[in-house]
Amino acid sequence: MIVPDREGAAYRQLAGVLRDRIRSGDLPPGQRMPSEKDLHDEFGLARETIRRALAVLRGEGLIEVRHGHGTFVVDPPPRAAELGPGDSVTSSAAITVIRAAGDTETYPAGTTLVVGPGQRR
Repeated sequence: MIVPDREGAAYRQLAGVLRDRIRSGDLPPGQRMPSEKDLHDEFGLARETIRRALAVLRGEGLIEVRHGHGTFVVDPPPRAAELGPGDSVTSSAAITVIRAAGDTETYPAGTTLVVGPGQRR
């Protein structure tokens, strides 16, 4: 259940629910996403909230809009890349970093991440 102002904004909560469905295979690659109306009927959220949640998933590279056809789940990007000292990464989509301690950080598209000197792969 999504409760605005509890556990974050409603659009972030909805994005999390849909992200979980994509990652679990309930919404597999190639499948059309539920329509805004279907999501409104299921969650009782405003269409703008639903659009914002879908924008988050687009930014993460999990879904794409095919104009005239709908919004579809895409093949997941690779889950991990090995980096060594001096390597850097720049993404055209948002980047989520999961630290060894379990903390997560999300960086906007265009952010360059660099492995510092002395860091190991």
